[in-house]
Amino acid sequence: MSSQNLFPNSGAAPEESVGRHGDWRAIGIVSALSGLAAVVSLVALLFTVRELALMRDQQATFMKDIQDQQMLLRSQLQDLKNKMESRCSCTESTIATPVTMTTEPQVTLVETMTTESQVTPVVTMTTAPPTVVDCSALYASGQTTSGVYTLGPGVQAYCDMETAGGGWTVIQRRQDGSVPFNRTWEEYKLGFGDPNGEYWLGNDNIHLLTSQKDYTLRVDLMDWEGQRKNAQYSFFKVSGESDQYRLHTISGYSGTAGNSMSPNKGYRFSTVDRDNDYDGLRHCAQAYGQGGWWYGACSGSLLNGLYYRGCGNSCPPWQGVVWHHWRGWRYSLKAVSMKIRPW
Repeated sequence: MSSQNLFPNSGAAPEESVGRHGDWRAIGIVSALSGLAAVVSLVALLFTVRELALMRDQQATFMKDIQDQQMLLRSQLQDLKNKMESRCSCTESTIATPVTMTTEPQVTLVETMTTESQVTPVVTMTTAPPTVVDCSALYASGQTTSGVYTLGPGVQAYCDMETAGGGWTVIQRRQDGSVPFNRTWEEYKLGFGDPNGEYWLGNDNIHLLTSQKDYTLRVDLMDWEGQRKNAQYSFFKVSGESDQYRLHTISGYSGTAGNSMSPNKGYRFSTVDRDNDYDGLRHCAQAYGQGGWWYGACSGSLLNGLYYRGCGNSCPPWQGVVWHHWRGWRYSLKAVSMKIRPW
């Protein structure tokens, strides 16, 4: 019998087939691994993008918190500075010889109250001083009912004859947001609003009143929960327009609301169209509240800001009717009034 193999290639054929199948499996595994790697890379990229977005949001929030803290620190430092100065000014004012009525210059009160759509001219006194120049004189003459009185020709103001002994001339009042306080320099100079409601007496009149004798300032505040606080300053004086209605004197604090106006001492009045503040980076009246005020570094107090209704502690910072030492810079008060009386 012959020993020759009838199928000489039968032994090699299976080995070659096995090799080809192994190569295809290897290629499939490599392709699967490559696809998986691509998916993993995509997921990692998406995760990285998400993390970067979160980091940007966190950074923006962090920077905003830093700015708020800087404003608070400026306010606290200025408050401390003015406390030290007020001790000296109070002592000097106490021992100073008061000016008598016979040597005072004649006082001319000028008023032009403006509303939303019109300007109403009134009489301007140019000769003798008015018989009555403030509410304290009316109170002394027997007028003890609170209301609107005429303080010289054409000049009307609300007289508070009840609070803390009466005789207060109200120079500012906010209570319902009916009168916008984002006004121009000229409007703040002459006054605007309605003495029966919300109004500003006018920087000219405030200056003329406080320049004739020593005046006390009282600030009454109410929040949206009905709580009431007050701040009183023994000495309050505003310079004339040539000095940009500077808050010349504000000292001798007492009360329950905290001392939020001392940081404004010495600063000139600013409005949306007149930048007199001491902040080199911002126009405070435009950036915060849009109301006329004695801005320093955009902090302390702001009673002429935008009127926000019940936003609690979530109001835009330093934009509303703010008394920082009571409800903080994110709370906008419901009602405030500023009133003066001879000391």
